[in-house]
Amino acid sequence: MLGFEMTRFKSLSIECQCGLLVAVYLKGGSGRLRKMYFRRIKEDPEYLFHNEPPLAIGTDIDCPQCHKRIGTVARVSGHAAVKINQGVIRT
Repeated sequence: MLGFEMTRFKSLSIECQCGLLVAVYLKGGSGRLRKMYFRRIKEDPEYLFHNEPPLAIGTDIDCPQCHKRIGTVARVSGHAAVKINQGVIRT
């Protein structure tokens, strides 16, 4: 269980530019996807966003297929998240 009201969020399929599905994410609010909180990642088919043991702040997450940087691990509002590289992902 994710521990928060799921009706406030929409499910987004996150793909790399190369077309590889990297995650399904529960996004709240409108606008662009700028960060992905680990706790809202619903599916992780490539196992890129596993956070056990916790990924170090500043760790880059790269696409396993084309090797472009998808994002960087950061702490946002006290929670672990991935700051997204806007030019590499498609939703």
